[in-house]
Amino acid sequence: MPTLVHRFVLAGTEREVPLARRIVVDKVRTWSVPLDEETVDAIRLVASELITNAVVHGEGPVTIALYHRPGRLVIDVLDGNPSAPQMGCAQADDESGRGLALVGLLAARCAWEPSGHGKRVWAEIVLPTAAPAIRAAVLRRLFALRPKRGAVAESKSLTLAVA
Repeated sequence: MPTLVHRFVLAGTEREVPLARRIVVDKVRTWSVPLDEETVDAIRLVASELITNAVVHGEGPVTIALYHRPGRLVIDVLDGNPSAPQMGCAQADDESGRGLALVGLLAARCAWEPSGHGKRVWAEIVLPTAAPAIRAAVLRRLFALRPKRGAVAESKSLTLAVA
């Protein structure tokens, strides 16, 4: 299956972060990924942290790219500041400084690399795939529609509802 890609650009202001977070989750849903609430929360938090860091610590416009292959989502954020992201050491009462640690906990992999005059920070999230029982049910229905050897096929419609 080919990789599905979606890119969008922000001006780089903090007020854009909630909209960008919604765009990320909505785009993954339009790709028909079977999302549970835990996965949606992980996507939302990882996207929010990466985008917020790019807006707060980066420079200029911020480009967000989403790459989806079955079972995987990569959230890639490019900003104009070449400095390496710094893992914070937040105290219990601090309101910030935990973002990259949270990304590290929620993502299967994450990293950063220099890119042009800035940097690219990315995180890969494991996504649920269609349940084997659903795939098996689809295959049974398809094989049931195949005509038997020597029999005349009767036309039937195939309707499958996947929750």
